[in-house]
Amino acid sequence: GKTVNKKFNLFSILSLGLIFILTVFLVNDQVLAQKKKKKKKKGKNHEQHDQAYLDSLRKAYELELAKFWSFGYENYKNKQYADATKHFWKVVQLDTINKFPRVYRYLAQCYFQLQKPDSAEYVLKQGVEKHPEDDHLHRMLGYIYAQKEQTDLAITEYEKVVQLEPESIDDWKQLAVLYVKADRLEDAIKAYNTVLQKNPDDEEVRKTLSALYEATGSSEEAIAMKEQVREQEPENAQVRFELGKIYFDRGDYEKAIERFQELLKLTPDDLKAMEYLGNSYQKLEQYTKAIQIYKQILQKQPDNKKIMADISRAYKDLGNFTQARSYAYKSLAIDRQYGLGWIALGESFEASAEKCVGKKQGKIDFDDKMVYELAYQKYRMALSDLEFKSEAERKISYLKPVLPTTEDVFMHRRQKRPKAECYKWIPDSEFGKNYWDKLNRRTKR
Repeated sequence: GKTVNKKFNLFSILSLGLIFILTVFLVNDQVLAQKKKKKKKKGKNHEQHDQAYLDSLRKAYELELAKFWSFGYENYKNKQYADATKHFWKVVQLDTINKFPRVYRYLAQCYFQLQKPDSAEYVLKQGVEKHPEDDHLHRMLGYIYAQKEQTDLAITEYEKVVQLEPESIDDWKQLAVLYVKADRLEDAIKAYNTVLQKNPDDEEVRKTLSALYEATGSSEEAIAMKEQVREQEPENAQVRFELGKIYFDRGDYEKAIERFQELLKLTPDDLKAMEYLGNSYQKLEQYTKAIQIYKQILQKQPDNKKIMADISRAYKDLGNFTQARSYAYKSLAIDRQYGLGWIALGESFEASAEKCVGKKQGKIDFDDKMVYELAYQKYRMALSDLEFKSEAERKISYLKPVLPTTEDVFMHRRQKRPKAECYKWIPDSEFGKNYWDKLNRRTKR
């Protein structure tokens, strides 16, 4: 029993020692862990404190920034533009985080309202430098340059605008206008074509393009553009007139007739279109149709001296010299100084002489010379009308070789008028005292 007790006591002592040692280790480990935990917690608290401090500073900064923006915007809304600029400038100075990128727009608008375009320009230059992607700032700056007639600078800004906003039709139009102003017509044509690609129904742009094509000598493109407008606008009288005139000017009289006829179905009283229609028929040697159109004009304008002269020339081309002379005198009855009336009258006599000479294989006798002299005297009457002076001078120059000479007058001094049958249509009154006085003065020089 004593032996067992001794063994038990020894075991108990050893067990207690082991427990003690384990306890010491556990306690030390817990103490170390707590120390580490406390140290880590202390570092985290420092970081949190620093972040909180920074957050508070940022919040204060943003509140200050927002305050100046709010004050400026309120002034702006209330049209207190001078006060608004002070606050907006504070925003410009403080805003390093681009919280209010539109401040340059509002600041520039304030200066516009204050009639200070130079200040607005200064602001916008700063704005596009800081925000080169802001199309609105480039647009505003371009507008200022355009107003100051600095067209090249304006073009540069609007080119940037359409790069940033390629779908903006208005900006393409403005750029096209600037190109025209800078005489960069090919660039303007490209810009307007871009507009048409985006809005094919813009007829004003089509008309402008047509004019540009004409200005650059691209007549085919101009015609094609106008024809597109004509097809899309069946009631458009103006484009039909323009097309008719283009065809007339280039000598395509049949096409001109088609367009003017279309126009007259829309506006039957368009006298200018009727005149072009008559002229077109006359150019095609359809003189009877031309006369019919001209007489319709006279029904609406009985005193139209030009149309009377046109009728005279058409009758002359038909070989009806009596009617040609009659309408020429009707024209001169309205205006005695009207050069075209005198030219038409002279042409009726000259054409008659040409016809008679032609029947004689080109042989010219005194009868013919007398009639050429009659035409010559009428052409000289047209010299006082500056509008037709050059034409009259050309006709006078052409007739000089076939006029009666001093010798002709002497040899036929008893003849008072042409004897040939083909001149019977000319009244004796044309060869009266006035005629001979002029002839004698000319031949005695």
